[in-house]
Amino acid sequence: MGVASIGVRLVAEASGSAGEGFVYSWLVPDDERRGWMLFVPAERLFRECDGTGAALEGGMEVCFGLTEDESVRRHARWEGRQEWRVMVTAAYGVWKGFQEHGEPPLQAHRTFY
Repeated sequence: MGVASIGVRLVAEASGSAGEGFVYSWLVPDDERRGWMLFVPAERLFRECDGTGAALEGGMEVCFGLTEDESVRRHARWEGRQEWRVMVTAAYGVWKGFQEHGEPPLQAHRTFY
């Protein structure tokens, strides 16, 4: 795959067993891949979810602030999945916006190669 853009937008706030969080949708317009992720700021964690914020069983997770070894160990099982790069790129856009402004961004569009 060459260059692709990802549209990322905040669609809902969520609360429940996963904690307080924010539901984001992501879309790759070039090939119509789409999904949702729950951002839990207190845990620096993004979980693959459905549109309501309910985590998917066996779904991907992206966690920021880990040591390199812990990150490799924790994320290795998803590295081969087609959506992994998309979710990591989308999550990074949200995380970067959150760090810059101190609150979850409404949009976090990204480009990946």
